[in-house]
Amino acid sequence: MSRRLLAIAVAALALVASAGCADDVSPAARIGDVKITNDELLDEVAQWVANPSAVDPATVASTTPGSYPLELVRQLLQQRVDFELHRQEFELLGLEVDDDLRQEAISVLFGDPAAADAAFAAFTEEFAASFVDDVARQIAVQNELGEEGYTAWRAETYSEADIEVNPRYGSWDGTTGQIVPPSGPVQPTTTFPLPTP
Repeated sequence: MSRRLLAIAVAALALVASAGCADDVSPAARIGDVKITNDELLDEVAQWVANPSAVDPATVASTTPGSYPLELVRQLLQQRVDFELHRQEFELLGLEVDDDLRQEAISVLFGDPAAADAAFAAFTEEFAASFVDDVARQIAVQNELGEEGYTAWRAETYSEADIEVNPRYGSWDGTTGQIVPPSGPVQPTTTFPLPTP
């Protein structure tokens, strides 16, 4: 598996956050007019946790049954915010995802495209396809803007974007373009509930 996919999937899984109900009134995050609901976020976390090629089952097994570690949830929410910012720019630039771009995304993720099948085997087909398209849009934006233009776009967008994060996951820091952990002590025995089927 590539370093990029591992960086997305493997987090410091020691912390578990206080959460309350998964169907919180507040969304997990809002990027402009786009809302990421808590259920959407936790469904995505479930995809990663169910994939032993992406997240070592032993790291998740150390948490309380029926819970997700905060660090993993926050990392995947950060990824989702990043994908959404790229999607918005992708559409503004009038770009389109095609098969060539998807193949480029798979090559960037895995080096050898043949490795994708094994890495994605535990994902649903829909989720795997969506993830590849997300990465393809990132690549397309970088290619279109060029190295300097992309660096400038990213710095400006991440500092000025209208982003709100549910406080239970942390808060958005426009200076770093990152979701920072919630303030105050984290209760190690409090858990995120898993999405209900």
